[in-house]
Amino acid sequence: MFDELDSRRITLFQIKSVIVSGIGIFSDSYNLYAISLIYYLVSASLRLSPIQASLMTSASFIGAAFGAFLFGYIADRIGRKPMYGIDLAFIVAGSFLQFFTTNFYELVIFRSILGFGIGGDYVLSPVIMAENADTRDRGKLMIMTFPIMAAFGAMLVAFVDQISLMYMPPDMVWHFVLAFGGVPALLVIYLRRRIPETPRFEARVRGNGEEIARIEAETGSSIKVDIDRKPFMARLRASIMLIIVSAVLWILYDMYSTTFAIYGPITIAYNLGLTPITFTYYAEIFAGIPGAIISALLIDRVGRRKLIVVGYAGVFFWLLMYSLLLSKSFIFSALASDVTTTGLIGKAAILGFTFYIMNYLFSATGPASIIGGAMVTPEITPTKVRTTSQGMTVGLDRTADAIGLTAFPILLTKFGLSAMVLAYAMIAILSIIMIFMIPEAAGRSLEDVSRDLDA
Repeated sequence: MFDELDSRRITLFQIKSVIVSGIGIFSDSYNLYAISLIYYLVSASLRLSPIQASLMTSASFIGAAFGAFLFGYIADRIGRKPMYGIDLAFIVAGSFLQFFTTNFYELVIFRSILGFGIGGDYVLSPVIMAENADTRDRGKLMIMTFPIMAAFGAMLVAFVDQISLMYMPPDMVWHFVLAFGGVPALLVIYLRRRIPETPRFEARVRGNGEEIARIEAETGSSIKVDIDRKPFMARLRASIMLIIVSAVLWILYDMYSTTFAIYGPITIAYNLGLTPITFTYYAEIFAGIPGAIISALLIDRVGRRKLIVVGYAGVFFWLLMYSLLLSKSFIFSALASDVTTTGLIGKAAILGFTFYIMNYLFSATGPASIIGGAMVTPEITPTKVRTTSQGMTVGLDRTADAIGLTAFPILLTKFGLSAMVLAYAMIAILSIIMIFMIPEAAGRSLEDVSRDLDA
Protein backbone atom coordinates (compact mmCIF):
# COMPACT_ATOMS: atom_id res chain seq x y z
CA MET A 1 0.00 0.00 0.00
CA PHE A 2 3.08 2.26 0.20
CA ASP A 3 4.66 0.93 -2.98
CA GLU A 4 5.39 4.35 -4.48
CA LEU A 5 6.87 5.71 -1.27
CA ASP A 6 8.93 2.59 -0.62
CA SER A 7 10.28 2.30 -4.16
CA ARG A 8 11.51 5.90 -4.46
CA ARG A 9 15.10 6.76 -3.69
CA ILE A 10 16.12 9.59 -1.35
CA THR A 11 13.95 12.66 -1.96
CA LEU A 12 14.04 16.30 -0.87
CA PHE A 13 11.21 15.53 1.57
CA GLN A 14 13.31 12.82 3.21
CA ILE A 15 16.36 15.08 3.44
CA LYS A 16 14.18 17.70 5.13
CA SER A 17 12.97 15.04 7.54
CA VAL A 18 16.56 14.08 8.33
CA ILE A 19 17.47 17.69 9.11
CA VAL A 20 14.38 18.50 11.17
CA SER A 21 14.53 15.22 13.09
CA GLY A 22 18.32 15.17 13.32
CA ILE A 23 18.61 18.56 14.99
CA GLY A 24 16.57 17.17 17.87
CA ILE A 25 18.97 14.25 18.22
CA PHE A 26 21.85 16.74 17.91
CA SER A 27 20.41 18.60 20.90
CA ASP A 28 19.83 15.37 22.83
CA SER A 29 23.45 14.35 22.31
CA TYR A 30 24.74 17.79 23.30
CA ASN A 31 22.87 17.62 26.60
CA LEU A 32 24.00 14.03 27.26
CA TYR A 33 27.69 14.83 26.81
CA ALA A 34 27.53 18.30 28.39
CA ILE A 35 27.14 17.01 31.93
CA SER A 36 30.25 14.84 31.61
CA LEU A 37 32.49 17.69 30.46
CA ILE A 38 31.45 20.08 33.23
CA TYR A 39 30.94 17.38 35.89
CA TYR A 40 33.76 18.57 38.15
CA LEU A 41 32.92 22.25 37.70
CA VAL A 42 29.33 21.70 38.80
CA SER A 43 30.35 19.42 41.68
CA ALA A 44 32.82 22.02 42.98
CA SER A 45 30.51 25.00 42.43
CA LEU A 46 27.49 23.48 44.17
CA ARG A 47 29.58 21.46 46.66
CA LEU A 48 27.89 18.21 45.69
CA SER A 49 28.37 14.99 47.61
CA PRO A 50 29.19 11.85 45.57
CA ILE A 51 25.54 10.74 45.79
CA GLN A 52 24.30 14.16 44.68
CA ALA A 53 26.76 14.17 41.76
CA SER A 54 25.42 10.78 40.66
CA LEU A 55 21.82 12.00 40.91
CA MET A 56 22.77 15.05 38.87
CA THR A 57 23.92 12.82 36.00
CA SER A 58 20.89 10.52 36.23
CA ALA A 59 18.18 13.19 36.61
CA SER A 60 17.74 13.72 32.86
CA PHE A 61 17.42 9.96 32.36
CA ILE A 62 14.66 9.71 34.96
CA GLY A 63 12.83 12.53 33.19
CA ALA A 64 13.44 10.82 29.85
CA ALA A 65 11.79 7.62 31.06
CA PHE A 66 8.57 9.46 31.94
CA GLY A 67 8.72 11.50 28.72
CA ALA A 68 9.16 8.42 26.56
CA PHE A 69 6.20 6.55 28.02
CA LEU A 70 3.88 9.56 27.80
CA PHE A 71 4.90 10.88 24.37
CA GLY A 72 4.86 7.36 22.94
CA TYR A 73 1.32 6.58 24.06
CA ILE A 74 -0.13 9.96 23.04
CA ALA A 75 1.55 9.93 19.61
CA ASP A 76 -0.15 6.62 18.79
CA ARG A 77 -3.49 8.06 19.84
CA ILE A 78 -3.55 11.51 18.24
CA GLY A 79 -0.64 11.36 15.81
CA ARG A 80 3.08 12.07 15.57
CA LYS A 81 2.66 15.61 14.23
CA PRO A 82 0.74 17.12 17.20
CA MET A 83 3.52 16.04 19.58
CA TYR A 84 6.42 16.98 17.32
CA GLY A 85 7.95 20.21 18.55
CA ILE A 86 6.44 19.91 22.03
CA ASP A 87 9.31 17.57 22.90
CA LEU A 88 11.81 20.24 21.86
CA ALA A 89 9.96 22.88 23.89
CA PHE A 90 10.73 20.87 27.03
CA ILE A 91 14.37 20.52 25.93
CA VAL A 92 14.64 24.28 25.39
CA ALA A 93 12.97 25.10 28.71
CA GLY A 94 15.06 22.62 30.70
CA SER A 95 18.30 23.75 29.04
CA PHE A 96 17.74 27.48 29.50
CA LEU A 97 16.56 27.09 33.11
CA GLN A 98 19.91 25.51 33.97
CA PHE A 99 21.54 28.89 33.37
CA PHE A 100 19.75 30.18 36.48
CA THR A 101 20.58 27.20 38.71
CA THR A 102 21.73 28.13 42.21
CA ASN A 103 21.58 24.80 44.04
CA PHE A 104 21.47 21.03 43.64
CA TYR A 105 17.68 20.71 43.88
CA GLU A 106 17.05 23.24 41.12
CA LEU A 107 19.58 21.49 38.88
CA VAL A 108 17.89 18.12 39.35
CA ILE A 109 14.45 19.60 38.59
CA PHE A 110 15.66 21.47 35.49
CA ARG A 111 17.53 18.44 34.18
CA SER A 112 14.44 16.30 34.73
CA ILE A 113 12.42 18.74 32.58
CA LEU A 114 15.17 18.58 29.95
CA GLY A 115 15.13 14.79 30.12
CA PHE A 116 11.35 14.69 29.74
CA GLY A 117 11.72 16.34 26.33
CA ILE A 118 14.67 14.15 25.37
CA GLY A 119 12.63 11.04 26.16
CA GLY A 120 9.87 12.28 23.86
CA ASP A 121 12.34 13.03 21.10
CA TYR A 122 13.95 9.59 21.36
CA VAL A 123 10.48 8.23 20.60
CA LEU A 124 9.28 10.61 17.91
CA SER A 125 12.35 11.31 15.76
CA PRO A 126 13.30 7.69 14.92
CA VAL A 127 9.67 6.70 14.34
CA ILE A 128 8.94 9.66 12.07
CA MET A 129 12.11 9.07 10.08
CA ALA A 130 11.33 5.36 9.70
CA GLU A 131 7.76 6.06 8.57
CA ASN A 132 8.90 8.69 6.05
CA ALA A 133 11.76 6.65 4.56
CA ASP A 134 11.81 4.39 1.51
CA THR A 135 12.64 0.72 1.95
CA ARG A 136 16.04 0.71 0.24
CA ASP A 137 17.42 3.74 2.10
CA ARG A 138 15.67 3.54 5.47
CA GLY A 139 18.74 2.36 7.36
CA LYS A 140 21.09 5.05 6.09
CA LEU A 141 18.47 7.78 6.56
CA MET A 142 17.96 6.76 10.18
CA ILE A 143 21.72 6.71 10.77
CA MET A 144 22.03 10.17 9.24
CA THR A 145 19.28 11.30 11.62
CA PHE A 146 20.61 9.74 14.80
CA PRO A 147 24.25 8.58 15.17
CA ILE A 148 25.87 11.08 12.82
CA MET A 149 23.98 14.04 14.27
CA ALA A 150 24.67 12.73 17.78
CA ALA A 151 28.41 12.70 17.08
CA PHE A 152 28.33 16.31 15.95
CA GLY A 153 26.34 17.19 19.06
CA ALA A 154 29.08 15.72 21.25
CA MET A 155 31.73 17.69 19.37
CA LEU A 156 29.78 20.92 19.79
CA VAL A 157 29.79 20.43 23.56
CA ALA A 158 33.56 20.08 23.54
CA PHE A 159 33.89 23.23 21.41
CA VAL A 160 31.51 25.32 23.55
CA ASP A 161 33.23 24.11 26.72
CA GLN A 162 36.67 24.86 25.31
CA ILE A 163 35.77 28.40 24.24
CA SER A 164 33.91 29.09 27.48
CA LEU A 165 36.89 28.06 29.60
CA MET A 166 39.02 30.59 27.73
CA TYR A 167 36.78 33.59 28.38
CA MET A 168 34.56 32.87 31.40
CA PRO A 169 35.06 32.19 35.11
CA PRO A 170 34.51 28.50 36.05
CA ASP A 171 31.16 29.12 37.75
CA MET A 172 29.81 30.81 34.63
CA VAL A 173 31.23 28.13 32.29
CA TRP A 174 29.01 25.28 33.44
CA HIS A 175 25.90 27.47 33.50
CA PHE A 176 26.54 28.59 29.94
CA VAL A 177 27.51 25.15 28.58
CA LEU A 178 24.36 23.52 29.95
CA ALA A 179 22.06 26.33 28.81
CA PHE A 180 23.51 26.44 25.29
CA GLY A 181 22.04 22.98 24.65
CA GLY A 182 18.66 24.61 24.12
CA VAL A 183 19.81 26.76 21.21
CA PRO A 184 19.82 24.08 18.43
CA ALA A 185 16.44 22.77 19.61
CA LEU A 186 14.95 26.27 19.61
CA LEU A 187 15.92 26.73 15.95
CA VAL A 188 13.78 23.83 14.68
CA ILE A 189 10.64 23.95 16.85
CA TYR A 190 8.82 25.96 14.17
CA LEU A 191 9.97 23.64 11.37
CA ARG A 192 8.76 20.60 13.28
CA ARG A 193 5.33 22.12 13.72
CA ARG A 194 5.12 22.62 9.94
CA ILE A 195 5.87 19.09 8.71
CA PRO A 196 2.92 16.86 7.70
CA GLU A 197 1.79 13.77 9.54
CA THR A 198 3.62 10.59 8.53
CA PRO A 199 2.02 8.71 5.62
CA ARG A 200 1.83 5.48 7.54
CA PHE A 201 0.02 6.88 10.58
CA GLU A 202 -2.47 8.72 8.38
CA ALA A 203 -3.12 5.74 6.09
CA ARG A 204 -3.23 3.04 8.78
CA VAL A 205 -4.65 4.81 11.84
CA ARG A 206 -6.52 8.07 11.19
CA GLY A 207 -7.34 8.38 7.47
CA ASN A 208 -7.81 12.16 7.28
CA GLY A 209 -8.33 13.02 3.59
CA GLU A 210 -6.95 16.57 3.79
CA GLU A 211 -3.77 15.43 5.52
CA ILE A 212 -3.38 12.56 3.04
CA ALA A 213 -3.50 15.12 0.19
CA ARG A 214 -0.85 17.22 1.89
CA ILE A 215 1.38 14.17 2.41
CA GLU A 216 1.03 13.18 -1.25
CA ALA A 217 1.98 16.72 -2.30
CA GLU A 218 5.02 16.72 0.01
CA THR A 219 6.27 13.23 -0.85
CA GLY A 220 5.27 13.07 -4.52
CA SER A 221 3.79 9.61 -3.85
CA SER A 222 0.20 8.42 -3.80
CA ILE A 223 -1.02 6.99 -0.50
CA LYS A 224 -3.69 4.32 -0.23
CA VAL A 225 -5.79 4.44 2.94
CA ASP A 226 -6.26 1.07 4.63
CA ILE A 227 -7.25 1.58 8.27
CA ASP A 228 -5.96 -1.01 10.75
CA ARG A 229 -9.11 -2.41 12.39
CA LYS A 230 -7.27 -4.63 14.84
CA PRO A 231 -7.66 -3.35 18.44
CA PHE A 232 -4.77 -1.35 19.89
CA MET A 233 -4.18 -3.74 22.80
CA ALA A 234 -4.27 -6.77 20.51
CA ARG A 235 -1.51 -5.23 18.38
CA LEU A 236 0.49 -4.37 21.49
CA ARG A 237 0.15 -7.86 22.99
CA ALA A 238 1.26 -9.43 19.70
CA SER A 239 4.40 -7.28 19.75
CA ILE A 240 5.27 -7.49 23.43
CA MET A 241 8.03 -10.09 23.16
CA LEU A 242 9.80 -8.15 20.43
CA ILE A 243 9.46 -4.97 22.50
CA ILE A 244 11.01 -6.72 25.51
CA VAL A 245 13.92 -8.11 23.48
CA SER A 246 14.49 -4.73 21.87
CA ALA A 247 14.45 -3.05 25.30
CA VAL A 248 16.91 -5.55 26.74
CA LEU A 249 19.23 -5.08 23.77
CA TRP A 250 19.15 -1.32 24.29
CA ILE A 251 19.64 -1.63 28.06
CA LEU A 252 22.66 -3.87 27.53
CA TYR A 253 24.06 -1.48 24.95
CA ASP A 254 23.59 1.55 27.18
CA MET A 255 25.07 -0.19 30.22
CA TYR A 256 28.26 -0.04 28.21
CA SER A 257 27.76 2.99 25.98
CA THR A 258 25.95 5.60 28.08
CA THR A 259 28.24 4.93 31.03
CA PHE A 260 31.22 5.59 28.77
CA ALA A 261 29.48 8.63 27.27
CA ILE A 262 28.97 10.18 30.71
CA TYR A 263 32.02 8.93 32.58
CA GLY A 264 34.35 8.29 29.64
CA PRO A 265 35.56 11.90 29.43
CA ILE A 266 36.19 11.63 33.19
CA THR A 267 37.47 8.12 34.00
CA ILE A 268 38.83 6.89 30.65
CA ALA A 269 40.35 10.26 29.75
CA TYR A 270 42.02 10.46 33.18
CA ASN A 271 43.36 6.92 32.81
CA LEU A 272 44.84 7.81 29.40
CA GLY A 273 46.22 11.16 30.53
CA LEU A 274 43.86 13.21 28.33
CA THR A 275 41.62 16.16 29.14
CA PRO A 276 37.87 15.55 28.79
CA ILE A 277 37.68 17.98 25.85
CA THR A 278 40.57 16.38 23.96
CA PHE A 279 39.18 12.92 24.68
CA THR A 280 35.78 13.88 23.23
CA TYR A 281 37.31 15.34 20.05
CA TYR A 282 39.49 12.27 19.47
CA ALA A 283 36.67 9.80 20.16
CA GLU A 284 34.29 11.41 17.66
CA ILE A 285 36.82 12.33 14.95
CA PHE A 286 38.64 9.00 14.91
CA ALA A 287 35.78 6.64 15.74
CA GLY A 288 32.26 8.02 16.24
CA ILE A 289 31.80 9.82 12.93
CA PRO A 290 33.83 7.39 10.72
CA GLY A 291 32.01 4.42 12.26
CA ALA A 292 28.58 5.95 11.65
CA ILE A 293 29.50 6.75 8.04
CA ILE A 294 30.67 3.15 7.47
CA SER A 295 27.43 1.90 8.99
CA ALA A 296 25.33 4.20 6.79
CA LEU A 297 27.12 2.94 3.67
CA LEU A 298 26.66 -0.74 4.54
CA ILE A 299 23.47 -1.11 6.56
CA ASP A 300 20.97 -1.39 3.71
CA ARG A 301 23.21 -3.80 1.80
CA VAL A 302 24.60 -6.20 4.41
CA GLY A 303 21.80 -5.90 6.96
CA ARG A 304 21.38 -4.89 10.58
CA ARG A 305 22.29 -8.20 12.19
CA LYS A 306 25.65 -8.64 10.47
CA LEU A 307 26.78 -5.12 11.34
CA ILE A 308 25.76 -5.59 14.97
CA VAL A 309 27.53 -8.95 15.23
CA VAL A 310 30.75 -7.64 13.65
CA GLY A 311 30.56 -4.45 15.70
CA TYR A 312 30.04 -6.21 19.01
CA ALA A 313 32.78 -8.75 18.20
CA GLY A 314 35.17 -5.82 17.80
CA VAL A 315 33.89 -4.19 21.01
CA PHE A 316 34.52 -7.44 22.92
CA PHE A 317 38.04 -7.90 21.59
CA TRP A 318 39.26 -4.33 22.06
CA LEU A 319 37.72 -3.88 25.51
CA LEU A 320 39.22 -7.21 26.55
CA MET A 321 42.62 -5.97 25.41
CA TYR A 322 42.17 -2.70 27.30
CA SER A 323 41.15 -4.59 30.46
CA LEU A 324 44.18 -6.88 30.17
CA LEU A 325 46.47 -3.88 29.72
CA LEU A 326 45.15 -2.42 32.96
CA SER A 327 45.10 -5.61 35.04
CA LYS A 328 47.66 -7.97 33.45
CA SER A 329 50.28 -5.56 32.19
CA PHE A 330 52.94 -8.31 32.29
CA ILE A 331 51.37 -9.65 29.08
CA PHE A 332 52.61 -6.47 27.45
CA SER A 333 56.05 -6.92 29.04
CA ALA A 334 57.74 -4.00 27.32
CA LEU A 335 55.05 -1.63 28.57
CA ALA A 336 54.60 -2.87 32.14
CA SER A 337 56.48 0.06 33.65
CA ASP A 338 54.11 2.48 31.90
CA VAL A 339 51.08 1.04 33.72
CA THR A 340 50.86 2.88 37.04
CA THR A 341 48.33 2.96 39.86
CA THR A 342 47.17 6.41 38.74
CA GLY A 343 46.83 5.64 35.03
CA LEU A 344 48.65 4.83 31.82
CA ILE A 345 51.68 6.79 30.69
CA GLY A 346 54.01 6.73 27.69
CA LYS A 347 53.58 3.89 25.24
CA ALA A 348 51.00 2.18 27.45
CA ALA A 349 48.78 5.27 27.22
CA ILE A 350 49.10 5.23 23.43
CA LEU A 351 48.21 1.54 23.32
CA GLY A 352 45.31 2.01 25.74
CA PHE A 353 44.00 4.88 23.65
CA THR A 354 44.23 2.69 20.53
CA PHE A 355 42.30 -0.11 22.23
CA TYR A 356 39.55 2.25 23.36
CA ILE A 357 39.25 4.04 20.02
CA MET A 358 39.07 0.73 18.13
CA ASN A 359 36.32 -0.41 20.51
CA TYR A 360 34.45 2.81 19.82
CA LEU A 361 34.93 2.50 16.04
CA PHE A 362 33.49 -1.02 15.98
CA SER A 363 30.63 0.08 18.23
CA ALA A 364 29.79 3.03 15.96
CA THR A 365 29.87 0.74 12.91
CA GLY A 366 27.30 -1.62 14.41
CA PRO A 367 25.47 -1.48 17.74
CA ALA A 368 25.83 2.27 18.38
CA SER A 369 24.32 3.19 15.02
CA ILE A 370 21.56 0.58 15.07
CA ILE A 371 20.63 -0.28 18.67
CA GLY A 372 21.85 2.98 20.17
CA GLY A 373 20.45 4.77 17.15
CA ALA A 374 16.93 3.82 18.31
CA MET A 375 16.36 1.93 15.06
CA VAL A 376 15.25 -1.49 16.25
CA THR A 377 11.76 -1.02 17.71
CA PRO A 378 10.39 1.36 15.02
CA GLU A 379 11.19 -1.21 12.31
CA ILE A 380 9.69 -4.28 13.97
CA THR A 381 6.40 -3.04 15.46
CA PRO A 382 3.14 -2.13 13.65
CA THR A 383 2.16 1.47 12.91
CA LYS A 384 -0.79 1.46 15.30
CA VAL A 385 1.44 0.81 18.33
CA ARG A 386 4.81 1.97 17.00
CA THR A 387 5.40 5.02 19.23
CA THR A 388 3.93 3.25 22.27
CA SER A 389 6.35 0.39 21.64
CA GLN A 390 9.25 2.79 21.18
CA GLY A 391 8.17 4.66 24.31
CA MET A 392 8.25 1.43 26.32
CA THR A 393 11.69 0.57 24.96
CA VAL A 394 13.12 4.02 25.62
CA GLY A 395 11.42 4.30 29.01
CA LEU A 396 12.79 0.99 30.25
CA ASP A 397 16.24 1.81 28.90
CA ARG A 398 16.36 5.30 30.44
CA THR A 399 15.24 3.86 33.81
CA ALA A 400 18.05 1.32 33.67
CA ASP A 401 20.46 4.08 32.67
CA ALA A 402 19.51 6.17 35.69
CA ILE A 403 20.20 3.23 37.99
CA GLY A 404 23.44 2.32 36.21
CA LEU A 405 24.81 5.86 36.19
CA THR A 406 24.11 6.22 39.90
CA ALA A 407 25.78 2.87 40.62
CA PHE A 408 28.83 3.26 38.35
CA PRO A 409 30.97 5.45 40.67
CA ILE A 410 30.31 3.00 43.52
CA LEU A 411 31.17 -0.03 41.38
CA LEU A 412 34.25 1.71 39.97
CA THR A 413 35.55 2.39 43.48
CA LYS A 414 34.87 -1.18 44.59
CA PHE A 415 36.09 -3.16 41.57
CA GLY A 416 38.33 -0.82 39.57
CA LEU A 417 38.33 0.29 35.93
CA SER A 418 39.76 -2.96 34.55
CA ALA A 419 36.92 -5.05 35.99
CA MET A 420 34.29 -2.61 34.73
CA VAL A 421 35.76 -2.61 31.22
CA LEU A 422 35.82 -6.43 31.25
CA ALA A 423 32.16 -6.52 32.34
CA TYR A 424 31.22 -4.30 29.41
CA ALA A 425 33.16 -6.59 27.07
CA MET A 426 31.03 -9.53 28.25
CA ILE A 427 27.87 -7.54 27.55
CA ALA A 428 28.90 -7.53 23.88
CA ILE A 429 28.85 -11.34 23.77
CA LEU A 430 25.40 -11.55 25.37
CA SER A 431 24.07 -8.97 22.91
CA ILE A 432 25.41 -10.94 19.92
CA ILE A 433 23.36 -13.92 21.07
CA MET A 434 20.21 -11.88 21.62
CA ILE A 435 20.28 -10.03 18.29
CA PHE A 436 19.10 -13.17 16.48
CA MET A 437 15.78 -12.87 18.31
CA ILE A 438 15.03 -9.75 16.24
CA PRO A 439 13.92 -10.04 12.57
CA GLU A 440 16.23 -8.63 9.88
CA ALA A 441 14.73 -5.44 8.43
CA ALA A 442 17.13 -4.63 5.58
CA GLY A 443 15.43 -4.49 2.18
CA ARG A 444 11.97 -5.09 3.66
CA SER A 445 9.09 -2.65 4.07
CA LEU A 446 7.99 -1.71 7.58
CA GLU A 447 4.69 -3.49 6.94
CA ASP A 448 6.51 -6.71 6.02
CA VAL A 449 8.93 -6.66 8.97
CA SER A 450 6.27 -5.75 11.54
CA ARG A 451 3.52 -7.87 9.97
CA ASP A 452 1.42 -4.73 10.05
CA LEU A 453 -1.02 -5.92 7.44
CA ASP A 454 -1.79 -9.23 9.16
CA ALA A 455 -5.44 -9.44 10.12
